[in-house]
Amino acid sequence: MKIILTILNESNNEFFKLFKDKKQINDFLELNSFLFNKNNLIFVPKDFLNNSENILLVCSDNCETQSDWIHLGALVGNELKQKDYDVLIDDLTQNADIDSLIFGLMLSKYSFDNFKSYKKEQNKITFADKTDLQEIKNKVDAIFWTRDMVNYPALVKSPTFFKDSVERLTESSSIEVTTYDEAWLKENNFGGIVGVGKGSERKPIFMIGEYNKDAKIQISIIGKGVLFDSGGLSLKSPSGMETMKSDMAGAATAWGVIKLVADQKLDIGVKVYTPIVENMPSGKAIRPGDVLTLRNSKTIEVLNTDAEGRLIMADALAYASEAKPTVICDIATLTGSAYVALGMEIGAFFTNNVSISEKFFQSNNDSHEKFHELPLFQGYKKMINSDIADMQNTGGRFGGSITAALLLEEFVDNLDWFHLDIAGPGRSRENSLIYPKGGTAFGLISLFNFIKNFN
Repeated sequence: MKIILTILNESNNEFFKLFKDKKQINDFLELNSFLFNKNNLIFVPKDFLNNSENILLVCSDNCETQSDWIHLGALVGNELKQKDYDVLIDDLTQNADIDSLIFGLMLSKYSFDNFKSYKKEQNKITFADKTDLQEIKNKVDAIFWTRDMVNYPALVKSPTFFKDSVERLTESSSIEVTTYDEAWLKENNFGGIVGVGKGSERKPIFMIGEYNKDAKIQISIIGKGVLFDSGGLSLKSPSGMETMKSDMAGAATAWGVIKLVADQKLDIGVKVYTPIVENMPSGKAIRPGDVLTLRNSKTIEVLNTDAEGRLIMADALAYASEAKPTVICDIATLTGSAYVALGMEIGAFFTNNVSISEKFFQSNNDSHEKFHELPLFQGYKKMINSDIADMQNTGGRFGGSITAALLLEEFVDNLDWFHLDIAGPGRSRENSLIYPKGGTAFGLISLFNFIKNFN
């Protein structure tokens, strides 16, 4: 079905020129309780119109931010679910953010039904007047792949499955992928990754992806890849384990970012490091009180085996730092403290460099993804002091996201670094227009924007 998506606001004088009879359309809108308010929309049959196409009226009053337009687009996408549509966009306002609206519309099409016996066929939407959709499509493809990876159950999502999925994702790109096994990790002193992976029959791996290695600017991204987190011997409650297939959202997001950067052919180097493990209890698992020696020879006393993400991230950060990138960053569903502080829709941002903070937030000042900077307060380092090792892996309940970030800082070798804790927004607890329940790929667009605008 062809449809004209007409974006309007109440003050637009061109509106009534679309229709055969002003009184007739006013009566139709009144009968359907249509008001000229933001996010109101209504189908108008072609019988009312001067042209021969159906239109969808979309009111954009007070749409000011990119996030507003994305959510409006998702509303439109939700409305256009029953049939295939060829959409022509008519912007009566002359200042609509069409790209963000289309992005939101396309995001609304996500579903994960791989394990359902009945799979609903997706309708198709094409845009008759838009030829420059490739970046939007690339973004949506990266987001949907990342969400899929988070949503796969842990029974399926083994290290081998993750590796094969990444290789399929990158096979037609210019990204070089290298995978190291447990033997290599042991030989090269990755005590955190090996230690966390000890309890599982599925052995840990370490994956590295590299794009544009000859570029002047090099940005390294470390993504937490705990495919399932039982808590280890510091066992979680049954309800606490229900969603722990999503504890690898950081790793999936990191690969989504590098694929998007490569698809957009950005003139910047990106290198991804993802330690892939399961945190399981068994007779081989590490115990509270054990001491692990990490890649940079620093030692960590493990007081709580459920604070495992920082152990594998620390190893990866230390290894990535050896290449001396321009900027090093990490993304992880790391601490419950982050979403206690900021809720489920805002990610926590930490950095050791004010200028990096400015660049990150300037590149995302209008983004639909919201981060808030928390202090990397050095006075809290005493909370992770250990009596028998260089540090311990938990500083206790209070300031938990800060003490976790301070531990990670010990492994970046004084490089410019920032840390994204997406424990809250990395997984949606309920369905919304742009974030259906499950994996969100939150942070992917923010990292891409930072890289794209880095100078």
